[in-house]
Amino acid sequence: MTGWLGALLLILAGYGWGTRLSAREGSPVPLGAVLVLTLGASVLGLALVIEAFLAHQDGPLVVGAVGALAAAALAVFTARE
Repeated sequence: MTGWLGALLLILAGYGWGTRLSAREGSPVPLGAVLVLTLGASVLGLALVIEAFLAHQDGPLVVGAVGALAAAALAVFTARE
């Protein structure tokens, strides 16, 4: 169960980073704060999915990694101005 929580954290971190990258320069959320939040969420998520992978659950690692990349790409390419 914790592996799927890790996958969700990875996906949310990817989406958050993609949203910040596509934001205009005068964004109210500073880049440093987003970096700390997404880095923290992704490290925790990665630790959880690796733990699940070592317990022979492959699903959370694959879903988390692919989902984070897809969420970041989705956030960047669907940005509104």
